[in-house]
Amino acid sequence: MQDGGVARPSIRLGTAARVAFGLAAVGVGVGSLVLAQGPAKLTTYAGQSTVAAVLAPAAGFALVVAGLLVSLSRSSRLVGDVTALAGLTWFAPVWIGWHGGPPVARSLGMLAAGFTFPLILHAALGYPDGRMHTTTARILAGAAYAAAVLATVGLALFRDPFFDPKCWANCTDNVFLVRSLPSLARAIEVTERWFAVAAAAALVAVCAVRIARDSSPGRRTLVPVAMPAVLFAGAVAAHAIARQRMPKEDPSDPVFFSIFAIASGALILLAGGLSWGWLRLRLQRAAVARIVTRLGEAPPPGSLQAALARAVGDPALQIAYWLPGVRRFVDAVGQAVAEPVSAPGRATTALVRDGQRVAVMSHAAGVPEIEAQLGPAVLLALENERLQAEGLAQLQELRASRARIVETGDHERQRLERDLHDGAQQRLLAVSYEIRLARDSAEAQGDRATSLSLTTALEEVQAALDELRELAHGIYPAILAEAGLADALASVADTARIQV
Repeated sequence: MQDGGVARPSIRLGTAARVAFGLAAVGVGVGSLVLAQGPAKLTTYAGQSTVAAVLAPAAGFALVVAGLLVSLSRSSRLVGDVTALAGLTWFAPVWIGWHGGPPVARSLGMLAAGFTFPLILHAALGYPDGRMHTTTARILAGAAYAAAVLATVGLALFRDPFFDPKCWANCTDNVFLVRSLPSLARAIEVTERWFAVAAAAALVAVCAVRIARDSSPGRRTLVPVAMPAVLFAGAVAAHAIARQRMPKEDPSDPVFFSIFAIASGALILLAGGLSWGWLRLRLQRAAVARIVTRLGEAPPPGSLQAALARAVGDPALQIAYWLPGVRRFVDAVGQAVAEPVSAPGRATTALVRDGQRVAVMSHAAGVPEIEAQLGPAVLLALENERLQAEGLAQLQELRASRARIVETGDHERQRLERDLHDGAQQRLLAVSYEIRLARDSAEAQGDRATSLSLTTALEEVQAALDELRELAHGIYPAILAEAGLADALASVADTARIQV
């Protein structure tokens, strides 16, 4: 109860903050559109043509809306927040070009403009669950943020727009200027451009490796976001190279305008990919929620795993049920299996109900929030199937135990037969041979009475041998004596290598 009491205010506060951010972003975007058609018409791309006037706000608004939608998902919340913030910084160049506007607004625009690419890079590398899964991705994101901070702070402190012969949007205002150092400012700009080229190339490489290594469901999730991010990275690299060749940026230049249009289109596609991922997650949740009603009251073993695999679009999804009594994992039919572990393109999720581990699920790494999709009804169905798997595992153990008992009994019977054959039977045969020799000797000496007695003794020995053979061959499995022929045959069938 205390946890829930703490969580609800936190959720409400986060939702309120995102609503406030969304309203602020709308205000900034609308203001940017107004400025682009007025005081900033000559110094912004959005003021150059109708196409640019549509693309510029569309890209910013699309990122803000998509980011707010994605932030509603628990595991993707960070990706959503970063994307929405990138949409806000996308409007910054318009505020930089606001001729006659407040110097503080133009200076803040210069600070914010340099963070659009690091934020987009972060969103692409962290999608879909907000985590950087490789050291390379973490280093790349950290380096992008660090470079943006250093470049922004350096230019804010040491770049005087008035002494910059290559300025075009803001040639007068920098309220953060501490000392004008034009040579240092130019060095920072050049370093920032080449770092942008390197970071863009690294983002392309990381996304390509992720797509190549990911599973099929993971690629379906990743590609709609990764490919637009790669396209935007290419536009960023092309813009940096174009600025290096033509330091004075001109929005009316076809090269610069084409780069801007590609970057805007890439961001719109990126927002569309994020929105589609959010919608697909909602559709998956609805499909998972319908699983229990479709399975019926007594589904066959394994049907729940198959239904979940279809619902989340991962044919390789597997569920291993935990049996605390024997401390091992089994599948739905009670067969022992290894504990699922994470692998390239695959992830594992522990499924818990009432504080007790029920199972571990192996699924594609691109399937986000799979645990959150499993409602109480599905978790109850998992617990029921775990109990069913536990019963089947016990039944298999019982059958295996009975088979071992039968096998042991057979071995003991065979050993007893051998002992009788190699021990008492051989001695009786030796005795009968000696008696036969003695009888033949008595007959040769004409001792009729002794010969008859030895003949009688030989017959008794032969009868003893016959009874001993009957005893040896009459030993049979204990289950046949105790449970009858049907159960005895069932035990034999359990040990057969072919289906009986």
